[in-house]
Amino acid sequence: MRLVLSVEAIHPPLAGIGRYAWELATRCRSHPGIESVRFISHGRWVNLPKIEPQVSPALPVPTQSAPVEVQLNYKGRMRRRIEQIPNVIRRQVRQSSFLSRAYGKVAPLLANMSLRSQRDAVFHGPNYFVPSSGLPSLVTVHDLSMYRFPQWHPKARIERILESLPQSIERSQLVLTDSEAIRLEVIEQFGLQAEKVRTILLGVDQIYHPRSEEEVRPVLEKFGLRYNAYSFFVSTIEPRKNLRNLIAAYKLLPLDVRRQYPLVLAGGRGWESDDIHADIVAAQNESWLKYLGFVEQHEMPALYAGCRLFTYPSWYEGFGLPIAEAMASGVPVVTSNNSSMPEVAGGAALLVEPGDVEQISAAIHKGLEDHQWRLEAIAKGRTRAAQLTWDSCVANTVEAYKYVHQMSQ
Repeated sequence: MRLVLSVEAIHPPLAGIGRYAWELATRCRSHPGIESVRFISHGRWVNLPKIEPQVSPALPVPTQSAPVEVQLNYKGRMRRRIEQIPNVIRRQVRQSSFLSRAYGKVAPLLANMSLRSQRDAVFHGPNYFVPSSGLPSLVTVHDLSMYRFPQWHPKARIERILESLPQSIERSQLVLTDSEAIRLEVIEQFGLQAEKVRTILLGVDQIYHPRSEEEVRPVLEKFGLRYNAYSFFVSTIEPRKNLRNLIAAYKLLPLDVRRQYPLVLAGGRGWESDDIHADIVAAQNESWLKYLGFVEQHEMPALYAGCRLFTYPSWYEGFGLPIAEAMASGVPVVTSNNSSMPEVAGGAALLVEPGDVEQISAAIHKGLEDHQWRLEAIAKGRTRAAQLTWDSCVANTVEAYKYVHQMSQ
């Protein structure tokens, strides 16, 4: 069976959908059920971009085939240029309805032209989009935040998704989701038969595992952190992640606890985050919060393994990969009681109502200081994380490819 995989989401730094697409792209090539893989991006055939291995400098680099580096496509060049202009102008470009609509019209036409030559292949769109190609197809829908919480997205993105996603689902013989919670949402939202939507859980990279103080010291010293003496959060800084309530909850802790275990945030500036950054600055001025900004991928395993507690009270997640990465690192977790997060945590985390600041604060206090709960949560978390592997994700996805391919025969 031949596979065509869309790889627009793959660009450094890898996170979320980009990580998912990368794992599929690199692992499917060696899967015995796949005869060949071709990659398409924005309607053009491409090689995979070069992505640095996600390892700590103190650890040996895992052996893997070196991907071919390619020139940035036009969207990549535009992204690079946009990063060089002021924030206000950048936001206007990103949210331009005209540019978004133009891209939404041109990209499908280019993809359709490129795919005309393909025969006996299966197409997978791992990032919500499937062109009108006539090939047996699958689409991955990671979440429905653009339907349920449109206020969390730029208007241009919402317009594009609301127009293209129903078409992509219609063109697909099978819809994949990262969790059962999102699978049920997709079935309800689009009125689909249950058998058309399949859950395939994501995986955790093996680089995430418990580490000694000696192993993580170089990274922690770089950021001025102490081993087992901080709470950690990682994600793009944006409203969906509920950071304002997390910071407010942390502020309710006794001052000595906050200063003994400061809240450490890692993540680049996201959309509509000015109010969040104002809260961050205020907490930093009180000496109980440390904002690291964007952190290189190879430093993340040490930051996870070195923390005392991972806090992730997000409003909504399609999977919540950081939860699994923290558990694999041997760290207890506080996360939300909605969408996919209880499913990913698998009974190992403290679950909170994301809108209840006092409840979040109480859970964080317990997570920091309840020794017996911490021991149990660490053990349960490692067991749960061991069940979430990229090998399993890829194997189940290839089975989905086979199912769609057989349907077309």
